[in-house]
Amino acid sequence: MMIFSRHVTALLIKFVMIAIISIVLLPLFSQITAIQAFVIALVLTIVAYLAGDLWILHRYGNVYTTIADVVMAALVIGIADQILHYTMTITAAGWIITLALIAFGEWYFHKYLVIPMNTVGNEPPV
Repeated sequence: MMIFSRHVTALLIKFVMIAIISIVLLPLFSQITAIQAFVIALVLTIVAYLAGDLWILHRYGNVYTTIADVVMAALVIGIADQILHYTMTITAAGWIITLALIAFGEWYFHKYLVIPMNTVGNEPPV
């Protein structure tokens, strides 16, 4: 049960971070609405957590996981924009700012994630 609650907490933290960045920036720099940005953030959170945080992070470390998360973010946002508007509507500045903030947030999120996931009860981290 403790592992489950750690995953739920980690998913919520990751979602809030990505949602705030997406809901604020994507409508400013593209034709993506706040509701669409919310859905994009939800999809991105699930994809990046399963592929990046649970698989890549523990095998290759923070740098490669952050890079993978930024690539996944670019793909999810780009594909969603393409599906929603039949073209890319996000500006170059939008890409740079959004992906830079996601990278920054993910870097520190991974640092948070590694410590609690390796700790059981009162034992020191592995």
